[in-house]
Amino acid sequence: MKTIGIIAEYNPFHKGHAHQLQELRRIYPDATLLVVMSGDFVQRGTPAIFSKFHRAQWAVMGDADIVFELPSMFAVSSAEYFASGGIRLLHALGCDAISFGASHTQVEDLVSVAKALDHPNTQELLRTFLSQGYSYGTALRKALQPFHSANASFYTDETLGKHTSDSRLSATEQPSSRSLSLENSNDMSLLDNDPNTILGIEYIRALHRYHINLDIIPVERTSSHHNQTLDDSLPSGTALRSAIYASKHTSSSLSRSHNTQQVSDTSSGPCASLEDNTSISLGELGIDTSSLEEDTFKWHHYVPSMVAPLAIDIVQANYYANLDRYYDMIHVTSRIATKEELQNLQDMSDGLEEAWLTASALSSWEQARESLKSRRYTYARLDRIASYSLFHRTKEMFQECYQQGPTYGRLLAFNDRGRQYLKEKRSSIPIVQKWAPFCQQAAGVTKALCEQDQLASRLWRLTVESPLYRDSHYDYTTSPMYI
Repeated sequence: MKTIGIIAEYNPFHKGHAHQLQELRRIYPDATLLVVMSGDFVQRGTPAIFSKFHRAQWAVMGDADIVFELPSMFAVSSAEYFASGGIRLLHALGCDAISFGASHTQVEDLVSVAKALDHPNTQELLRTFLSQGYSYGTALRKALQPFHSANASFYTDETLGKHTSDSRLSATEQPSSRSLSLENSNDMSLLDNDPNTILGIEYIRALHRYHINLDIIPVERTSSHHNQTLDDSLPSGTALRSAIYASKHTSSSLSRSHNTQQVSDTSSGPCASLEDNTSISLGELGIDTSSLEEDTFKWHHYVPSMVAPLAIDIVQANYYANLDRYYDMIHVTSRIATKEELQNLQDMSDGLEEAWLTASALSSWEQARESLKSRRYTYARLDRIASYSLFHRTKEMFQECYQQGPTYGRLLAFNDRGRQYLKEKRSSIPIVQKWAPFCQQAAGVTKALCEQDQLASRLWRLTVESPLYRDSHYDYTTSPMYI
């Protein structure tokens, strides 16, 4: 196996992500670990907490070999479109396998669910439940249950295809001659509120849809995606982001009195030297934590030790996305938008634009969002539509880009093994190392994808807490990082 692909957000990069990379490195020591990562905005439609360049750098420090940016058009979209863009980009970059974290790692079960989901009967039921306002995960489970109850012996090994890897990262059963039904698959617990498993199923669906043959290598995820606290050895991104924001809120008075050293070039933000002592403490940074609650500063224990000093430096310099600033941007856009403009946005449907205009009169986006929330319109879907209003992402634009798929791979970070991958030229699409000239020469769908990526980065930069890093040029002036 030569190149193993991973589709990720790393928002932010933490020990759980490092665990997956380390497990892959342990079992496939000679493989190139290639990551396709969301840029400055993530799937939910909100800005990533840290810049794409820092997250990519930390991923390479944590055992990835090379990191490419997933174009914003696919990165900020539903699970189906996110998976479709990521899979097609991995394939175009010459990957032999895909690995993802999931609470359920029986590949044959995941393949069976993916095939069942693509059945016309299941699709019809899924659309029905979605139209009734159920979330995607709930609608998926409800649509699959009666189908598998009535067809318990429908899927056999013959229908599973060639997408099962002979090697596993967990002690799972190899495919047998038994028929597979979801009644035998832990009572469908593999779909219970685990977005990573659902994403894994969407990856497999994309493999089938585009006739892409990649080996499937799941890595068991032991932490809960929904856990709001840092009480697991491998944290959730949600909990880690919350802890970072809480630490800044608690230490705001100290931050005003602590003179954090800034670098002269603010295009990339502060970044500690890679040769810095990885055991650096907060006290060494000049921060007195004696008067602070322990929980507010323990977040740095949940990122890999070699990354922690750099992450602390970034947070202390206030070089992270401030969601309040972003929400104000959303609310301004909602207030000035016309009904016709809203109607043309991707995912805007069922007369939502009328309620959106009404909600825009409320005092804040948080209040507007709460008023729009329903069983049909989850917070995540509302957040995505809100980002589309900033990106001016229309239904027509999205469909054109989705039909074409990713047309380039923008390089963000790499190491020596990644450099060897670049020399082998396995990619069937351009690999972009010099962003500005590539964008200037782009045309058609490629131009649209470039413009959406540029806009996402300019908007992200404007959300940064510190005014020192709010200029809009960093996407052009930051080169791929060699680690």
